[in-house]
Amino acid sequence: MSLLGIAQSTFKISSNGKPIVEIVVPTASWSVTTTDSLFSIIPIDEGQTSRLITMIWASKNPHSETAIDDIANEAFDVVEALLEDITWNEELSEFDNNGISFIAQDGQGYYANEDGSKDEMTTTVMLLMPDDVNVIALVYFGTPEAYDKWSKSLLEIILSIIPAE
Repeated sequence: MSLLGIAQSTFKISSNGKPIVEIVVPTASWSVTTTDSLFSIIPIDEGQTSRLITMIWASKNPHSETAIDDIANEAFDVVEALLEDITWNEELSEFDNNGISFIAQDGQGYYANEDGSKDEMTTTVMLLMPDDVNVIALVYFGTPEAYDKWSKSLLEIILSIIPAE
């Protein structure tokens, strides 16, 4: 169910300055950060339910023969740098939406806090192929509480991704 009047913004995700895809984010409930190479969103919330981050970036060299492997390795490296004791689901999810092919792998791990405690985190690494050349990585991870609260909204954001015109 969508409510009319919710602030939504459309953002372009680029590679080498050329927009590849567009994504719609409800900016009343999600904070967006963009740099030249990284697009990230986090829910506007407090406590454990705020601990969800999604990062999206495009392949730096999409014409390379190893572009898919390279960006997949980058995405898994990001998760492995931030989480410990990761267990990946053996099954991959594959689907098409808005003319974009998606492949995803879910997992669970633990984030080590500064005080030495560890928090369970759910994570997904997703590769998006919006055309015959470009590859985009989408990585998210968060606490079970944040995932439970924000997963529906996050899925709507992910499914809003369309090829850029």
